[in-house]
Amino acid sequence: MKTYLKLVHLEIYRFRLVLLGLMAMTSAIQLIGLQLAMRDRLQAIRGQLTREGLSLAQYAERYNGIPLGEIWSHRESWMTFPIVICIGGIGLYIFLIWYRDWFGRSAFVYRLLMLPHSRFLLYVSKFTALMTFVFSLFALQIGIVAVQMTMYRLRMPDELRVPRTLVDTIRGMDLVLFIPVRLHEFLLVYGFGSVFVLLLFTTILMERSYRFKGLLAGLAYTAGTLMLVAWMWAQAERGTALLYPSELLAAAIALMLLNAALSLWLGRWLLRTKVAA
Repeated sequence: MKTYLKLVHLEIYRFRLVLLGLMAMTSAIQLIGLQLAMRDRLQAIRGQLTREGLSLAQYAERYNGIPLGEIWSHRESWMTFPIVICIGGIGLYIFLIWYRDWFGRSAFVYRLLMLPHSRFLLYVSKFTALMTFVFSLFALQIGIVAVQMTMYRLRMPDELRVPRTLVDTIRGMDLVLFIPVRLHEFLLVYGFGSVFVLLLFTTILMERSYRFKGLLAGLAYTAGTLMLVAWMWAQAERGTALLYPSELLAAAIALMLLNAALSLWLGRWLLRTKVAA
């Protein structure tokens, strides 16, 4: 356990500046974007009040209040752009977390493979570190939404304010895909994402073990799994399959769990027998 924690700490320490940079960028863009969106919306409302000779109370009675999600709809790209950048950064790091050790100046992976511990700890520690990055950004996004709600309460006049809970605000800002608000949604989104990471990890190890043939086999295995799950999901959505939607969903979950177990076993076997130190 001590060796495992040291390896996790090593991976987190090596990525810390990039992670902090992604966090700072996301916070700055989304908070500044909300400030600009509220400024533009309030300026437009003041202009309309002047033209129509209305008070704020009359405006609210005629047009209803302005929820936070509506304000964001005018600058939605300010919300989604940093999220896409973070997803891209994490996706790129799935490969860098392995290939950096092989192609760095000192081929650091060979020193790691020679350490007196199970090589599978490398696999698990890299996966743990990567998921730590994902959930750090997940927690940050929730915190940013909470701060935005405070900014909204402080800036928006009482007559126009629409009070909502954090969960309703996330739904109203179309962030449910990135911040699932129900337990089963969270398990599905991040569970499937975790299995996808395991599939890519195993693909990388297959490429390191068998080079081009291993790469083709790993990509075919990953693509085939994802296509099968996507097909089962689509059948459940359309209701055209022989099974009930809940049964298809259960089958898709079982398939992903099976692939997760297979990926872990195959990764352990490759590290132990095929990846040379």
